[in-house]
Amino acid sequence: MKTFMHLAITSSLAMFISPGAFSQTPAQGDGVVTLGGEVVDSACGLELASADQSIEMPAEPIGRILRNTIGDPHPFQLRLVNCSLSRPDPLRPGVSLPDWEHLRVTFDGARDREGRSFAASGFSQGVAFHIWDAAGQESIPGEPMALLPLTEGDMTLHYTIRLVGNGLQLVPGAHSAAVRFTLDYF
Repeated sequence: MKTFMHLAITSSLAMFISPGAFSQTPAQGDGVVTLGGEVVDSACGLELASADQSIEMPAEPIGRILRNTIGDPHPFQLRLVNCSLSRPDPLRPGVSLPDWEHLRVTFDGARDREGRSFAASGFSQGVAFHIWDAAGQESIPGEPMALLPLTEGDMTLHYTIRLVGNGLQLVPGAHSAAVRFTLDYF
């Protein structure tokens, strides 16, 4: 089953991912209430602070990107809470489905570097964002990462995001990206 979340990052030849929201003031006496949601079968809850994150990265000198082709690491985490491996069958009271065993994370967003990294938008040029997990596995936008064993209780998934050169001429300026992530349980 899938759970959808958002992650935001920002930077100035620095980084920030931030989902944007726009609203208009309604005419007096008028209004709209929009409600949305999804009921999912999920092994874990996601800590509220993990669902919508903003990662602010300090300015990154162009010289460092030119020399190293990669910026400083910036860690972030997804914290899963109240994980339960057992699965009662909602259609048959007293009957259980097979236990949850694995979790898979997929990061997705606008692509750069021939689809291998996340595109940066803004005033800078020549950089993209790239995500690695704690084991060093790279996240490719839209492609599921390796299965992780699911454990009872709370779990913290550790990731690092860095600026990477994308082959274009480096131009200083602020940039941002929006990255969504999906948690699939098996």
